[in-house]
Amino acid sequence: MVTKKKTVKVRDSDVTQRDLLDAVGRILSEQGFRGLKTNEIARHVGKDKNLIRYYFENLEGLEKAYIAEKDYWPPFFERFKIGGDSTLDEVKNMFTELMQENFRFFLANPEMQQIILWQISEANPLLTHISEQREIEGAKLLGLTDPYFKDSGVDFRMILALLLGGIYYVVLHARYNKSTVSGIDVNRPKDRDSLIKTIEQVLEWAWQAAENKKTK
Repeated sequence: MVTKKKTVKVRDSDVTQRDLLDAVGRILSEQGFRGLKTNEIARHVGKDKNLIRYYFENLEGLEKAYIAEKDYWPPFFERFKIGGDSTLDEVKNMFTELMQENFRFFLANPEMQQIILWQISEANPLLTHISEQREIEGAKLLGLTDPYFKDSGVDFRMILALLLGGIYYVVLHARYNKSTVSGIDVNRPKDRDSLIKTIEQVLEWAWQAAENKKTK
């Protein structure tokens, strides 16, 4: 039987870990990734900085736990996983929904915005590893498109890279600069809806171009 004293200790441990993780989020929002220092995190929590080492081994361990909690890509890869026997329409729809959901989640997730900004602004072994793991999982999905785009002259991977980079760019511009990109401001509902529709159009054009090329 769990004693009351032990239950309280476990609860205190959970609360402290939650406080440390939340402090990382607050610092990212207020100061950016350069504010992630052990002393600064401890100051936000109001507790001994050695608790970071006690619960997470070191600052990198705390950062890793925070990113794992906020990174929506691993759940995306699980959610959008389909088999190698999927039909053309299933593959097309999966990529369209994946990219549209990426835009929606990234726009609504300030913490993930800071993580991506951090990732592209600093050489960091932890972030590099996370990015590489994301690429490995993404490559499994991209492999489903290879039979459709082979010898078509259409580089589907390049199209996705441009869409992904464009999504990150317009969202970060809108959030941090409060400015437009080609007149587009995704803070406006009309522009958000248009961007979601355009993702579908661009991917449909890619599939059509590949099909037309291969049937000639």
